[in-house]
Amino acid sequence: MPIEFESDQFQSQYRSRSVLGQPQVPGMANWLIKKGVIKEEASAGKILIGIVVFNFVLAVALIYYFVL
Repeated sequence: MPIEFESDQFQSQYRSRSVLGQPQVPGMANWLIKKGVIKEEASAGKILIGIVVFNFVLAVALIYYFVL
């Protein structure tokens, strides 16, 4: 029989945004929603990850072209 601690139950129940009051959408996701680019917070995460990957590839290409 596995042992369960109270802290395990609370960690899955609470997230940092909801502990302090009303849950709020993070800043960049909120900006994308206000601009009408996306409709849901989950979509914002995917778009923001895509932007990070694109910037990383661009940075590597620029470093390779100008430095090496």
